[in-house]
Amino acid sequence: MFEATLRYNSNSDKHPVATSGESLDSLLIPGKMLAANSKALPTNLRNWYDSYNLEYYIQPTLFDFRVGDNFRDSSGSVRTWHWDYATEVDRLLEELLAKQDNVDATDLSANQLRQLTISSVEFQESFVPNQLEAETGKYESISDPEKYSPKAVIPWFQQIRDGRDLKVNEDILDVATDVSELPLKPCLFLTKEALHSDSLPDQLTELLTSRDIDQCFLWIENLDKQETGEPDYERIASLVANLDGAGISPHSYYGDYFATLLSHLGLTGTTYGTMYGEEASERRERRTGDGVAHRYYVDAVKDFLKIPAAVDLQGTVGADMCSCEVCSRQFGTWADLADRYQDDDENIQALLKKHHIQVRWKQIQQVESESLSETLDRLDADYREYITPFSQSNQISNAKTLDYLPRWKNALESVSGS
Repeated sequence: MFEATLRYNSNSDKHPVATSGESLDSLLIPGKMLAANSKALPTNLRNWYDSYNLEYYIQPTLFDFRVGDNFRDSSGSVRTWHWDYATEVDRLLEELLAKQDNVDATDLSANQLRQLTISSVEFQESFVPNQLEAETGKYESISDPEKYSPKAVIPWFQQIRDGRDLKVNEDILDVATDVSELPLKPCLFLTKEALHSDSLPDQLTELLTSRDIDQCFLWIENLDKQETGEPDYERIASLVANLDGAGISPHSYYGDYFATLLSHLGLTGTTYGTMYGEEASERRERRTGDGVAHRYYVDAVKDFLKIPAAVDLQGTVGADMCSCEVCSRQFGTWADLADRYQDDDENIQALLKKHHIQVRWKQIQQVESESLSETLDRLDADYREYITPFSQSNQISNAKTLDYLPRWKNALESVSGS
């Protein structure tokens, strides 16, 4: 089964998850969010597990502190959610954040690295069960809080650019392997440049198999579909095939439709946000400005478009209205979507999120039911139908193209030998 994992980054994601849980297998929850919502979020996780068998992972927030300053406010103080996390995890982390700008694993002593790794593992394994037991104890008993533990532990990790980074990831995994009571699912975080190394696939395989680890998350930095070339897609597809061949189940940490296609080569899951979260870079600066723009996920082009652009494109093609549960109930035509956007700008966001969740689930089921050639033929047909209307639409930026669709197709054909 190909695992559909939603990146749960905001409290505004609660309603889409609560009403579309059947279209998900698991959630990825930032540790900082759990620490800051220590009563409500564990209860939600329990309810979603009971209702949908929806499991979860905890993203290690320790990773956030390595570079950038988006975890600090304009005065330089650590933001509330991040500080709540530091307070829950370890006093050492609080001290390091108070003394220095960032916390880089390669700069820590062996004892400090071990202490933070153990604390991070313990937070992931015990936080939700402990919170549930504490809260339910006031009103009711909970017979087995451990069943609400995460599906696996994600040890904190370092971006892999060279041998030094590989070594610190080895050190972290050695400690995590010693202390974790749950299965480990490390995240292999790579730059595109690191993919050019001929020795990297074997090194990554050795990193995991030597510690009897048979699963991992895979994060390739800056995998923007508009900017990633076919050779990089080929290298990623080859890496997935190599990991699968070594008995390791890789799971995309950030993924667009290319990750779903990679299920044909051994990828076992993908992770995405309700509106964003298909790709990311490590460095995140302090953000200012307006909130999230409303975007509609167009299945045929496997991407988000602003609502006027989506309506214009689908109208030009003559496409039927999306048949997902949300759209079939809310919109009779594409014009209805445009009208709702104009009249109900505040409340349309939840509908767009639920639409995206349900369409991504449908895509996964469809690809799982097809052979590789059937999937690629369908992808090519969509490209041929949409390329001219897409390129001619005055609602779509000239900087956006559909070139990524044939790049994906060619990359999979090259690696699979089909």
